[in-house]
Amino acid sequence: MTLKGISGFFRILAILMVLGLLCFKNQAFSSPSNLKDSLIFEYESARTDEMKFEILKKLSRVSFQLGDYRAAIDYFNQESEIYLTRKDSVSWSNAQYNLGIIYSILRDFDKAINHNSLALIYFENNRLLREAGNTYINLGYLSNELRRTEIAIGYYLRAEEIFNSLSTNQSLEASYLNLGVLSDKSKDLGHMQESVEKSRGLSQKSDIMALINIKTGLGKIYAFSNNLIPAEKYLMEALSMAKEVGDKSYESIIRVGLGSVYLKKGKNKEALVSLNVGLDIAKQTKQSSTILDAYAELARVSMKLGKSAQAYQYLNSYIQLKDSLFIEQSKLQQIQSNPQEGIAMRELQTERLLRQNLEQVLEIERNTNSKMALIGFALFVLLLLVIIIRKYYSKNKTYVDLEEKNRLIELQKAELESLITTKDRFLSIIAHDLKNPFTSLLGFADLASNEFDEITDAEKRSYLNIIRISSQQIYSLLDNLLTWSRAQSGRIDFKPEKVSLSELVENSIDVVRSSAENKQITLYKDLTKEVFVNADKNMLFTVLRNLLTNAVKFTPNGGSVTVSFNNVGDKAEISVTDTGIGMNEDELSRLFKLDGNLKNPGTNNETGTGLGLILCQEFMHLHKSKIVVESNPGKGSKFSFLLDVL
Repeated sequence: MTLKGISGFFRILAILMVLGLLCFKNQAFSSPSNLKDSLIFEYESARTDEMKFEILKKLSRVSFQLGDYRAAIDYFNQESEIYLTRKDSVSWSNAQYNLGIIYSILRDFDKAINHNSLALIYFENNRLLREAGNTYINLGYLSNELRRTEIAIGYYLRAEEIFNSLSTNQSLEASYLNLGVLSDKSKDLGHMQESVEKSRGLSQKSDIMALINIKTGLGKIYAFSNNLIPAEKYLMEALSMAKEVGDKSYESIIRVGLGSVYLKKGKNKEALVSLNVGLDIAKQTKQSSTILDAYAELARVSMKLGKSAQAYQYLNSYIQLKDSLFIEQSKLQQIQSNPQEGIAMRELQTERLLRQNLEQVLEIERNTNSKMALIGFALFVLLLLVIIIRKYYSKNKTYVDLEEKNRLIELQKAELESLITTKDRFLSIIAHDLKNPFTSLLGFADLASNEFDEITDAEKRSYLNIIRISSQQIYSLLDNLLTWSRAQSGRIDFKPEKVSLSELVENSIDVVRSSAENKQITLYKDLTKEVFVNADKNMLFTVLRNLLTNAVKFTPNGGSVTVSFNNVGDKAEISVTDTGIGMNEDELSRLFKLDGNLKNPGTNNETGTGLGLILCQEFMHLHKSKIVVESNPGKGSKFSFLLDVL
């Protein structure tokens, strides 16, 4: 509510009310949230557009600091409109940049890219190289998050080119804008000549940090693409620069990235050292996402080094941290989904103040017989009624919006509780199925160690075979678990290529050949010709390995397992058929569900979680296919899926 339109005696009353509120504000508004409320009140009471604009700029920054990103977006949009009318292109482009940063935090990447792209157009056209370079870095990060790998690499390389030129030719510093989030560009430019030396020093350090950011981003992208030579090169360059400037945050990210590269190159010991150093630094600097990545990679390298118990500990830490991060993200989304709640409360407070003011006016009116006062009072009441009626309808709409948002929150809460329940059941299954092979492994290892001289060679071979099988079961379970977890978080790259089906089937059969021979199960490969399919080679191998492992597991001694191929139009139908125990309708309906609790033992009491089949189905969905099952109790099962033929 503004003071325009109020005159005479009632203007004085309204001014007194404002002064009273300002006195109260000076005592109570000491925290950032109170500061924001104070600014909102000042904004509503401001007399001129210029005063409102100055308060608006403060509101956008305070809202960001409070984590009220939706309000910050609204204020920055208002700023942008004003900058357009004033033709202040520098401040407008900076507002677009800041909007891109906020949308990045909210993980609305498409909007973030749009605002950064708008800012980039101005920076490029006006040769503001440093600002353009920073914007290219942001666009590279956003494109990588959207799995647009080639585009992300292009943005990063362009940013690298810009900052390399800046670092070798300092005379190019024709513009200086500190593109830190929420800085006031118009004031920075006004003081530019007074702080040239300070600006140059800050610019040089900013350029180094930008290059570290670029090289780290490129290194991680190349690592995910298994392009390990440039990945290691960029990460080593970034590490050297981060150590030079003493930036521990980037050092932890880079060391974890290098650990992942070393692991892929088979340098397991180097990977372990790099990952542990990165994890320690990440814990010191409280970088949750880096800690999460380190736990996942440490679990993998521990398995490679034969440290199964340690791998399980890392895996458990990974799951616990991921759950806590998910809950924090859900809380943030819940807070951001109710931006009208604070507004509604402030409207209620404003209405109470209006009623108090009205009661004061009535008391004054009762003590005077002035006809003019009565007329003025009537006009004032009429004005208040109009305002209250408008606010009434506005609040009604707000309450409807709040009810809808509360309904969505309840749905999200129910979904979260369901996910937590599923996770608990999942961990229970994993713990149970890890216990059995570990019991066999430790028990027979102790028995062989304690009675080595007393037992026969045949018994020793038998014990070693049991230990080998138990170790394979543990490894297979943990490998499936890690792969499934990475798939859930969207961190697995899908890279279809031309794959020889015959070669991949032969490799998959080799994996289960030993288990099949122990049960006298015959393995057949029914491929009449050489066939090439369009598929992700690693994913297809995982699918075939899991299907063959299950087929051997549920086939009795002396049975058979067959891998076959048939042409179905322009697609290849790959099938794994066994002569095993089969499944009934109820078991089939629960086969690909994590909460289905389907845990039938194999024909020789082999155990499993069913996680492998769930992972296989998800991989087939990435191939735009699915696994179809045909089964009859006592007659065996057939698992089939379709792939494009090349």
